[in-house]
Amino acid sequence: MIAHYLKTSFRALRKNPLLSTLNIVGLSVGLGCFLVIVTYLYQENTYEKGFTDYDRIYRLEEEFLGMGRTAWSTSNLQYKLNEIPEIESYVRLSVDQGSEGKAINGEKIIKMPKVLKATDGLFEVFDFSLQQGDVARAIDGPNKAVLTKDFARRLFATEDVMGKTFEYMGKELMVTGVLADQVFETHLKFDFISSNLYNPEYTDKRWWGIGGYIYIKTTEPLKPQLLNKQLDEISKTYVYPVVNNSELSAEEWLSSANKIQFFAKPIRDIYLGSNEKFEIGANGDKQTRVTLSIIGVFILVIAIINFMNLTTARSSLRTKEIGLRKVLGTRRGHLVFQFLTESTLITLFAALIGAGLSELFITLLNQKLGEVIGLSILSYPMLGVYILLGVLVVGFLAGIYPAFYLSSVKMIPLLKGMKLGQVLNLGNARTLRNGLVVLQFTISSTLIISSYFVYSQLQYLKSVDVGFDKEQVLVISHSFDATVNLEALRNELLTVPGVEQASFNSRLPADRSANIMSTMLGPEKSVAFNAFQVDPYYAETLGLQLLQGKWFSPGQSVSDSLVVLNRAGLEAVGLEGDPVGQVFGNYWRVIGVVEDFIVDNYREQIGPAIMIYDQSSPGQLAIKLNSQNVAATVASVQKVWEGLMAGPFEYKYLDQNFTEILNKEKQNADAVLVFTILAIFISCLGLFGLAAFMADQRAHEFGIRKVLGASVADIVRNFGFDFTRLIVLAFVVAIPVSVYAVNLWLNGYANRIELGVWGFVVAALLSFGIAFLTIAFQSLKAGRLNPVKTLRNE
Repeated sequence: MIAHYLKTSFRALRKNPLLSTLNIVGLSVGLGCFLVIVTYLYQENTYEKGFTDYDRIYRLEEEFLGMGRTAWSTSNLQYKLNEIPEIESYVRLSVDQGSEGKAINGEKIIKMPKVLKATDGLFEVFDFSLQQGDVARAIDGPNKAVLTKDFARRLFATEDVMGKTFEYMGKELMVTGVLADQVFETHLKFDFISSNLYNPEYTDKRWWGIGGYIYIKTTEPLKPQLLNKQLDEISKTYVYPVVNNSELSAEEWLSSANKIQFFAKPIRDIYLGSNEKFEIGANGDKQTRVTLSIIGVFILVIAIINFMNLTTARSSLRTKEIGLRKVLGTRRGHLVFQFLTESTLITLFAALIGAGLSELFITLLNQKLGEVIGLSILSYPMLGVYILLGVLVVGFLAGIYPAFYLSSVKMIPLLKGMKLGQVLNLGNARTLRNGLVVLQFTISSTLIISSYFVYSQLQYLKSVDVGFDKEQVLVISHSFDATVNLEALRNELLTVPGVEQASFNSRLPADRSANIMSTMLGPEKSVAFNAFQVDPYYAETLGLQLLQGKWFSPGQSVSDSLVVLNRAGLEAVGLEGDPVGQVFGNYWRVIGVVEDFIVDNYREQIGPAIMIYDQSSPGQLAIKLNSQNVAATVASVQKVWEGLMAGPFEYKYLDQNFTEILNKEKQNADAVLVFTILAIFISCLGLFGLAAFMADQRAHEFGIRKVLGASVADIVRNFGFDFTRLIVLAFVVAIPVSVYAVNLWLNGYANRIELGVWGFVVAALLSFGIAFLTIAFQSLKAGRLNPVKTLRNE
């Protein structure tokens, strides 16, 4: 019986090649896109699950005065964790990815490796597997390193590196282990692990500072709230007596703005949703996951709607077969099973093609955007099982409507060659089909409108005033220690034609550095500033706009308390009247105020910033160039550098910081656009198939109309009207849906566009134009029908 159903299904597919092809192609592309999104989301959800006891691992975070929650915590905390009996082990670590970091093995140099510096508790908390070495002794002393296999091959051209040495940041490290390949994702990204972590001893004054990350493993999975209560006891017992200078009780202090409080965050929550200050690396973007999830569901719904409508259209040509089967005694249940078998077979076939397309799409995405998706359906059997179950469900859902719809027809009229529309009462079926078309194009129109505003937002970000002149600013990252005569180097650079100004500093806008300074303004009030250590030439080099007061003077002492604030900083400290000369935080004296400028990215609201004159250890040199003959100017700057400095001349431009941010935004916009185009393509296949179905059902009507004198234009107009009103209705429904969705997305940006009418006009023209081009062929075909052929059997 099953073999008979399969044979009949294949015969039906061959009999109607056009509609069968449309059906399979639409479903294949839809499933292919859906599988790409599912694979990406599955990958996002695998983070940290490779650790055996991931549900017992937590990161301890700290809310430090008015700074808010930070991923860093004080080094003091590790020495008090033994007071919490549920903690089995802990590790303190930091990440070093400085611009000057170089791993050196003879002539082989790898710049800026990702280095995880950790205490010897690392392998007790995280069960990384070593291919070579002993986890108990891998980092139990100074100057030891554990390499990933990839980094070992890059640095030594072999994986057999035990006992070999290499230089990093002026120290010789010995390789004491090689990690086995990881088959899971983690937020801890590194090239090698170093035992050279600065881990200071406990002193009371260290409660005033933060730095580094602390991870713990508990004896069993616990709710974070339980750990938080015990961490509060540590704060009240050890931190409160040291840092509190008010009359608040310990309980009141923990509820004030000037508190120092610790929190436990499950490791699984870090990549998926953490966005604290000083994150160890870039975590996943919840907004991207939600957007792709919605688009994936949209595409799958469109593909299923196509399948239902195209299956109905294809089956309209099988009227005699259905009638003959009923005459021969086939029960309705058998017909339903037959049609469900066909739909499932087509779905499985489309899923195979879709799986191949998904692998192709993933390869293309990775080539275009980097290693975005590192998984493959083939490498994860369980993912394949879930997908197979999903395909069977999709096949059932997509085929159940056509199955029950087609199996309900009466046999005698069918055997006379009558069309389905002449046999069935199509009122309910037509309403359902029209509703599905409206839903399909509501989704497509929503995606078109959303894509328009996503790209409009991207173009707007390119034109946003960042608050300073980021063009033609050359940046050299280098540790300028006390042996370097900064003024002599700067004066020599200013002699170069084309160099307008030069500034030594520790931080530049959007350079991904994190320097937050919290200042207490009162017993229950603090302000967290983005801190910039600068020199007297910083404002001129970057073109900062001075609103009040003055900038630092060259002869000013670098140890005094004079500062410059941005406008947001001035508002945060709440100084009344002329702020110049006023003191806040019982120490800092304002000498000037500059206009707000973007510190980190376009998404966040510009917060308080404080500029401090400090040249003790600048890490960057910013050089303002004019726009004439930049290449020659850079070459001259290089000569000056090589003549006075020992380090290599390596530079970038300041505007590259913002270009990298925009490129990331563009990647998200491109993903939305690509999936939108594919969704429209699938919708058009469905509309084309539905137009073919309707043209076949109304062939007799059009024949009669032509006999009565209707022109081709009249029939085209009449035929297209039904579709036009559906598309119009879909677009009207899509407007409020897209307005809500786009506004929700735009709320993630401090700098955002407002929704204008032209966006909807353009989207409407695109929607109607695409729909018209899709049905134009079937409309003309219906208008050119020969009435003799359509009415010969009447």
